[in-house]
Amino acid sequence: MRFQADKEKIIEALLYIVSRYGEVGRFHALKTLYFADREHLRRYGRPVTGDQYIAMENGPVPSYAYYALKQQLPEPERDVVASALSPVSNSYHPAYRKHRDPDLSYFSKTDIKCLEWAFDHCRNRSFGDISDETHEHKAWKNAPLNGDMKASEMLDGVDRSIVEEAEMFASYGVL
Repeated sequence: MRFQADKEKIIEALLYIVSRYGEVGRFHALKTLYFADREHLRRYGRPVTGDQYIAMENGPVPSYAYYALKQQLPEPERDVVASALSPVSNSYHPAYRKHRDPDLSYFSKTDIKCLEWAFDHCRNRSFGDISDETHEHKAWKNAPLNGDMKASEMLDGVDRSIVEEAEMFASYGVL
C-alpha cells in the first residue's frame, strides 16, 4: 500500500503547522506532520498528505517535507517553498517561520482536525519524548534504518474496514 504524495498539499500542511507554532524547529514540524498523517490514516483510511515516511534514527520523517524544509528540491518547487516559509537565520537548530497563511482549500475538515490533533499532541513535548513514542510504532520498528516505512504497518490494530478503505484510497492514488 503506497499513497501518492500531494506535493502542494505537503507544503500547505507544513505552512499550517508552522503557522500554528508561530516558529518551529524542523524536528517538531516533521513529527507533527507525521502524527497528522498517521492519525488521519488510522481514523479515515487515508493520510493527509501521502508523503513517504523514512525510518530515520530519531523516528519517522516525511521525505518530501524533509527535503522541502532543507531547501533541497528542484528549482521551481524550491521557489514555491521559499515563498511560503523560510529558515530562521539565528536559530541553533533548524527552525522556520511563515511568509503567508496556508491555503485551507487544500484540506478537508478531517485533515484540519488531525493537523490540530497532531499539533496539540506535539507542541509541549520534548524531542526525546516524541522520538521515543515514534520508536514504539510498528511501521518504524519494522523498517530498515533510513528505509521506507510501510503505510500498511501504520494501521496495526485498526478496524478491518479502515484497512480496506486505505487499500482503496492507495489503489486510486486519491487523497
